[in-house]
Amino acid sequence: MAKKRRQQAEPVAEKIDVESEEVRPGGGGDEEEDEDDVNDEVLSSEEEEDDDDEDDDAPSSERPSVVPMPSAIKSTIASSDGRYHNRQRLLVLSSRGITARYRHLLEDLRSLTPHSKKENKLDVGKNYSGGGAGGGYGAAVNEIAEVRGCHTVLFLECRKRGQDGYLWLGRTSHANDYPSSPTDEVDGTTTTNAPSGQKKRLMISGGPSVKFHITNIHTMDELKMTGNCMRGSRPVLSFDDSFDTVDHLRLVKHLLVDVFGTPRGHPKSKPFVDRVMGFYYADGKIWVRNYQILEETASTAKEANVHKKLTGHAHSTSLIEIGPRFVLNPIRIFRGSFGGQSLYVNESFVNPNVIRSMKKKEEGDKYVRRKGAERKRKMRDESIVVPKDPLSDVFR
Repeated sequence: MAKKRRQQAEPVAEKIDVESEEVRPGGGGDEEEDEDDVNDEVLSSEEEEDDDDEDDDAPSSERPSVVPMPSAIKSTIASSDGRYHNRQRLLVLSSRGITARYRHLLEDLRSLTPHSKKENKLDVGKNYSGGGAGGGYGAAVNEIAEVRGCHTVLFLECRKRGQDGYLWLGRTSHANDYPSSPTDEVDGTTTTNAPSGQKKRLMISGGPSVKFHITNIHTMDELKMTGNCMRGSRPVLSFDDSFDTVDHLRLVKHLLVDVFGTPRGHPKSKPFVDRVMGFYYADGKIWVRNYQILEETASTAKEANVHKKLTGHAHSTSLIEIGPRFVLNPIRIFRGSFGGQSLYVNESFVNPNVIRSMKKKEEGDKYVRRKGAERKRKMRDESIVVPKDPLSDVFR
């Protein structure tokens, strides 16, 4: 009886297996593929572990050296997301005693730099020495920049009752400070080598900085150009080829980019570009111009076709000057902020005081020559004596 029961139970089990096999092709194949994928992943992971073990066993000379990429380089290589990462701020101020022309120029520069911070006129003595090295305007400007949190500065200094104007551009000592927290960001890069609660400076006096003699100033209101741009728009900075070949101009170019380049995503800036700021080097001076980018489309299809044949584009792009315009004559480039070691000295620069003294001397020479001519004429008149005529009394 037991043998019969076993024989009857075996066909039933076979039927169940057959039915299960008939049902699996519709849905069980995916499970097999999933199991195969999992097995492949496990095998690949085991192979990678074996490769890692072999690399560990290999000598260090044969291993490829992996150098971590600095965060600053990563930020430049990575595509920009349009956010406000470059939190660079500009301090714009002037000395006391500037004239109306310099004051209007400063207002124009403030309108062109939405990332700037306005400060009152600075009036300090030569004997002033703040917390940092040096004295005079340099120490005061660095203190103000540290309080306002500015990294670059544009300082307009006037002398001789507004006759001479000097423009200072540079990076302040605050720009080279590490933050108090070891994981804070400075200019988009994270610093971890500075101890917490302390500040570490790349340079004690900040810098570099450059001093210009500014001439040929024409403001926006004075020029009355037809060009116009949106207030707060970001500019395209255009530089002459000389800024890539001349040594001292290469450094000046970086300072001009830091000062006049509006950071992307700044709250006060507009998210588009509609003007060009040009810097051209000629006669040993830097000529600064500001233009509007104007794009015009043809009114008719015929004009668009003709223009496309001539230029290759259906629309025309032109530049219209906005202003202001001025000329910068570089005098000296300092390693620090408003002082320090001289990196460059312009030997061809002549102080305006010397030019004025030479003009006064020429005017004095003219006076001396005129007075000498008067004395010679008087002596000549005295030397001419007409002899007395003996017949002058005959007909009287």
